[in-house]
Amino acid sequence: MYVELKNINKTFGNYKASDNVNFTIEQGKLIGLLGPSGSGKTTILRMIAGLETPDSGEIIIDGKVVNDIPASKRGIGFVFQNYALFRYMTVFDNIAFGLKIQKKDKKYIKERVSELVELIGLKGLEKRYPSQLSGGQKQRVAFARALAPNPTLLLLDEPFAAIDAKVRQELRSWLKEMIEKLGVTSIFVTHDQDEAIEVADEIIITNKGRIEQIGTPIEIYQKPQTAFSASFFGQTTVLDDYTKFKTFDVVDGADKAIVRPEFIKITKLNEPFRQKASVSVGEVVKTAFRGNNIEVTVKCDGGVINGVRGLEEPAVYHGEKVNVFLYRLFVTKGDNAFILENKSLTEESVVI
Repeated sequence: MYVELKNINKTFGNYKASDNVNFTIEQGKLIGLLGPSGSGKTTILRMIAGLETPDSGEIIIDGKVVNDIPASKRGIGFVFQNYALFRYMTVFDNIAFGLKIQKKDKKYIKERVSELVELIGLKGLEKRYPSQLSGGQKQRVAFARALAPNPTLLLLDEPFAAIDAKVRQELRSWLKEMIEKLGVTSIFVTHDQDEAIEVADEIIITNKGRIEQIGTPIEIYQKPQTAFSASFFGQTTVLDDYTKFKTFDVVDGADKAIVRPEFIKITKLNEPFRQKASVSVGEVVKTAFRGNNIEVTVKCDGGVINGVRGLEEPAVYHGEKVNVFLYRLFVTKGDNAFILENKSLTEESVVI
């Protein structure tokens, strides 16, 4: 294991930012620390960097406990969300900054900076100042500056937060490719689920200073283990009484049911549908155009749910009665989450 946190606790006043945090990260992995604001993810990053000190517990990097090692000696690169570039330095000098502090010779600095400028795709812009760059270009320079001293670990705090949506999309793919190419162990903090799913090899979900779940994006998305993980991803709907929807097992003592739009099929009353016997009838209370689909809100006996219909499907309208079929749902009981599949799906496959 390359990075390990053991029983880490950190309190600011009466706010518990880290509550017995434990996890390990393998070398060369790109890890997403994902959670809502105030969930403790940035505190974890700052403690690994040496910018904060844990109250108790051990931070181990490459087999060494680093709690007492100052930030500058930990061999870590840090990328901040607001770039934090030096305004009065050129692109070249910004990237060379860490190398000059390390007192590397001029020839090495020139070679290393040229190599990084090539890597980030900004060849020819070495003499520009930050004010002459776009947001995406600034973030690439910040990335190159963090990588210049050859860190063994790269930490990124909301690296795309200050960048507009289209560029953010491009930078995500670019960052993933870069890190795979360089093989540097990296941890990035985000509150954006799509970003974590798209970029990370593994996701660590934080909530109220605790680790909720650790796993690959697919595991975390499809098999949430806790009530928080189940409700955190996607545009979830909470149902008052899921037992009013047909053909689901009843979980004794269940608190609530959580449904994602992709768990739901909404059809017009006259549309053919295989599981017709298991549908519930509801009324459309709202439709909204979302670019690549239509979001449909339906009020049923068991609660209000959100589903989607494709643009090529016949339109449904406000006030129209429709059939609603739930393929699956997450049921929470205490802090645990269970996946329930609609029994009619398995029963049908047996008949076939």
